[in-house]
Amino acid sequence: MLIPVLIIVAIVALLTLTACSKDEEVPELEVLAQQPVAGAPGETEQEVEFPVDEAPEPTEPPIHGEITGIDCTNPLTGVTMDKGKTVNRPLLISLANTADAHPLNGISEADILYEFLVEGGITRFLALYQDFTDVAKVGCIRSARHYTVEIAQSYDGILLTAGGSPQALSYVRSSGVPHLNEVEGPRREVFYRDRNRISGRRMESMHSVVTTNERLLQWLPKYDFRLTHEEDFETALNFTENGTPTSGSTANRVVARFSAGKTTTFTYNSDKKVYRVNQFNRELTDANNGANPEFTNILILKTSVRGIPGDEAGRQNVLTTGEGEGYFVCGGKFTEIKWSRQNNASQYVYTNKDGSDLELGVGRTFICIIPTTMDADFS
Repeated sequence: MLIPVLIIVAIVALLTLTACSKDEEVPELEVLAQQPVAGAPGETEQEVEFPVDEAPEPTEPPIHGEITGIDCTNPLTGVTMDKGKTVNRPLLISLANTADAHPLNGISEADILYEFLVEGGITRFLALYQDFTDVAKVGCIRSARHYTVEIAQSYDGILLTAGGSPQALSYVRSSGVPHLNEVEGPRREVFYRDRNRISGRRMESMHSVVTTNERLLQWLPKYDFRLTHEEDFETALNFTENGTPTSGSTANRVVARFSAGKTTTFTYNSDKKVYRVNQFNRELTDANNGANPEFTNILILKTSVRGIPGDEAGRQNVLTTGEGEGYFVCGGKFTEIKWSRQNNASQYVYTNKDGSDLELGVGRTFICIIPTTMDADFS
């Protein structure tokens, strides 16, 4: 009789364990295999997991100010917006600008878009957003340069990057600019790797970093920096409804030259009174909505651009302070201007040749920072 009893006990135990294992079963998360982060030569590289997932649902409170129902103007565009959003610290996001990285996400909704040289004669974008709540996705996010951090500091902004040069990371630490870095650091939750930008090749993995408004809504309020400007912050930009230079020359087509191998062309649409961007023999396009970004204003700033001595990666030192000359383009016309910036915490100040303050047209602005050895063509 003992043997049958033991058999029954064993069967009951087996059934119990099976039931428990079914109750505790957890669905397996889908992630990509570990592979190295690909940055520019000499940047921080490390082994990380590339999660490919959906952004979480937004949570309260909202990212920025709580003042509502009062119309003011966007300090980056001059467009009417809710006052609670005008006090935002803008988000500045470093974006790739090589042919294989396009189309980019969210670029048509940037209030201001900078283009500047990095190493190898190629350029990179820096996109500024005063209000990010309606921007579904932005990418592909790339690494910072020290002058990227300087520009972020001038706007009292929050900088988002995927890595950075040694000079940039050093300046982030010394300046205190809020920095969300996908490659390293404690504030990485806002980023993820977009499945559509990865096909298993190393070169494409560096073009997969994105962020979304949902992730920013969830995580920014949890970080240890303020989300709004101090009360005494004032923008240096001036806007007018029609910014067309009164004594300007024709600028229906503008070609900004960054290097021997990189130019950006702007074509004026007289019906909409905006410029569209063409590079790499095609129009700039937003992957979110298929839209072609439109800019009311173009600023072309000429400055000193020189290689950093001893930098084996060929990184550049793009001077963003001091003073220099350039061009302002709006409404199918262009005029010569002057720019100045006292220090890294100061904003750019733009004046006409006679010293009067420059007024931009209400709308988005594209800012080209080109070497003094290069120029722009107008026709």
